[in-house]
Amino acid sequence: MIALAGCAPGGPRLEAGGGVVVPGGAPVTPEHTMSAGDQFEIRLPFAADYNDRVTVGMDGTVAPKAIGSVAVGGLTASEATVRLKERYASLLKLPELSITMRRYAPEIIYVDGWVARPGLIRSDVRLTLARALARAGGVKTGAKTSEILIMRHDRGAVRTHSVALGSYAGAGAEDPLLKSFDVVYVPQTAIAAVSEFARQYYSNVPFSATFRISPTPAATVVTPQVSVPATAPAVTAR
Repeated sequence: MIALAGCAPGGPRLEAGGGVVVPGGAPVTPEHTMSAGDQFEIRLPFAADYNDRVTVGMDGTVAPKAIGSVAVGGLTASEATVRLKERYASLLKLPELSITMRRYAPEIIYVDGWVARPGLIRSDVRLTLARALARAGGVKTGAKTSEILIMRHDRGAVRTHSVALGSYAGAGAEDPLLKSFDVVYVPQTAIAAVSEFARQYYSNVPFSATFRISPTPAATVVTPQVSVPATAPAVTAR
């Protein structure tokens, strides 16, 4: 069990530590992974009686008819399809099935640094980096948009991607999709020790999240739980 929790930082504190800095700019556009509150439809073309619509619970599980609880939190739709097929195989000779997403849980993103309105953003639609920054009031004059950091908890580590936002007129501009619990940090100046900065900073973002890491490689984040502090965080821009 990995717990990330903390009060709002008065500013990033840099300490020695791990963390992973991912080379090559923006992360590859991520495929959606199942999260609490997501709802999807299960359709079995050769066994329509078992068709169902289920919602992912806070423990990362769903309970389709006849097969009971199945852990799908952190799985992509294709990975969840494989897992469900394995369970239906105990009932059906040909457990062919498809999954169709019907509702996504709201995304929770934290935007900080040299932006007009730093803080938590909740969105019912998926956000790109540019959309998240727009929701935060845009970047301030002088922001180092060529080195925006996206911090993401992934497979037991905090992975940090350096993104060049650009003007979207040039070939180097990037606008990756974000995922829930991503932290976007817009620096005013270059950050020398990115991995140390990211690891310490992510551990102090103003939401509390508990991640249960499944022993199977497919499941990354199973159970997100969020609590927002009653008062607005005090932010010191870098």
